[in-house]
Amino acid sequence: MPSRTIQKQNNRALWVILIAAVAVRLVLAAATAGYPYDMSCFIAWGDKLFTEGPANFYSEGYFADYPPGYLPVLAAVAGLRKLFGVAGDGPVGRVLLALVPSVCDAGLIALVHCIARRRMGESRQTFCLTLFTAFCPLFLFDTGLWKQIDGAFVLPLALCFWLLENRRYLPAALLYGVALSIKPQALLAGPVLAVCFLAGVADARREGGSVGRAVGRVFGGAAAALAVPVAAGLPFFGVRVLPALLQKYFETSSGYPYATVNAFNWFAALGGNWAPLADQAIGPFSWGTLGVVHIVLLTAALAVLAVVSWRADARTGDRAHTGPRRFSPLLLAAFYTAGIFVLAHCMHERYLVLGVVLALLAAARWGDIRLYGAAFGLSLTGFLNLAAVYTQAGTDDEWLSAAASQTFVRAVGLACTVAFVLLALTTVTLCRGGRVSPLRRAETGGAQPDLLAARPAPQPRWTRRELGALVGLTAFTAVLSFSYLGSMTAPQNPLDATNTTLTETVIPAGNTAEIWLYPGISTGGRVTITSADGSVL
Repeated sequence: MPSRTIQKQNNRALWVILIAAVAVRLVLAAATAGYPYDMSCFIAWGDKLFTEGPANFYSEGYFADYPPGYLPVLAAVAGLRKLFGVAGDGPVGRVLLALVPSVCDAGLIALVHCIARRRMGESRQTFCLTLFTAFCPLFLFDTGLWKQIDGAFVLPLALCFWLLENRRYLPAALLYGVALSIKPQALLAGPVLAVCFLAGVADARREGGSVGRAVGRVFGGAAAALAVPVAAGLPFFGVRVLPALLQKYFETSSGYPYATVNAFNWFAALGGNWAPLADQAIGPFSWGTLGVVHIVLLTAALAVLAVVSWRADARTGDRAHTGPRRFSPLLLAAFYTAGIFVLAHCMHERYLVLGVVLALLAAARWGDIRLYGAAFGLSLTGFLNLAAVYTQAGTDDEWLSAAASQTFVRAVGLACTVAFVLLALTTVTLCRGGRVSPLRRAETGGAQPDLLAARPAPQPRWTRRELGALVGLTAFTAVLSFSYLGSMTAPQNPLDATNTTLTETVIPAGNTAEIWLYPGISTGGRVTITSADGSVL
């Protein structure tokens, strides 16, 4: 009876956390303007789909770089706004736009709590991890201030890899398809999905199961993952849905040919923010070549870690209840997706959100303080990344090219790389069968007995030298960050050409090689750039 009472109290506490997390996000959404370019896209896409229907949405010359999966939600938001006469960029309109991602964030919080409770029981550490996920500045900023839909995209991927932890392959493939239908960035996690399905074939052979059935499951999973975006795209593309979807994913993936697009990662630390892919990076390597090399090496490392962890399970007998399996889809997915953000080219600032969520889920699954530390470091740099891009939108330093901005970008990019190195080293240790550094010091009731028996001795206390280094680095980051971020207001000079023709004369300074123009969302309009002699550029 007492344990049931404690469980009921903890369940009530979880509901309070979930409701508070959603409420904070919606209050932030109502009180702040979203990132202008994404907001204008979401509002315009919802209006167009609601008024013109899916068959006319992807019209020629219309900018829409998202696949069809989430567009019906945007259309529903547009319908509600029109029904109640609500402006898209007003407080209520912003709340409607952030409602579904906020609820999906709550789903992620509940998933972290569920996994942590299985590992660490009804403990203080479980609720600390849950609270951090609920009010992580990166997630609050992404959903509440930026008004992005990453919560709706990340939730099915997180559930996918959690199902793979439990060897539920086909439901996991369907959820991967849901994520792929919402955003093409789901392709970044594709190699991890493939590795997990191949590991299922190896498991069947080792455990005396049907290898043929396991191989068939690989092809069935691929078909299931593809079926969801195809079904979502049918109303938009009709019978030519498959080639149209492939073209849409390819165009989106290749639409920003730069070393990094405001993503504060390793390339940004090297000075590659907004650098064209063909420019020289290190030695004879261009940014594009270096990015491809990094992706190949990272994918090879993923394969090696998968084999090493699978063999570690084979040696110890992962079904003998001696502890958690070393082959962990959540851990491998956290390593790979965070690594892609840090080391690959063409990354955007928000692509790190997926890696941070998976790192927190891996920390909950393993109860390892190093994974939590890596997730914390990645989330901090991700928050600084989003805040810098958000506050500079519409200003003269929108491309973060000023000297102070470049210094900040490089510093945060380097810190992000260091956090990923911690994640990578911890992943290697755990996959090889190394000891877990526990997130908690004492055992409490509610955890599984086999997990309690497998847990090592408590972590040693921090030394004064370590604490001093931590405090110093934190103070340095805080001073640098807050001195740079400035106010939340940004001057903007929009040019409105609605129902008229607008001409703007620009006199380039010096020898100008490129002119960047972002005309925003247009319905039936066009932009023409001419030189002084009247030639169309």
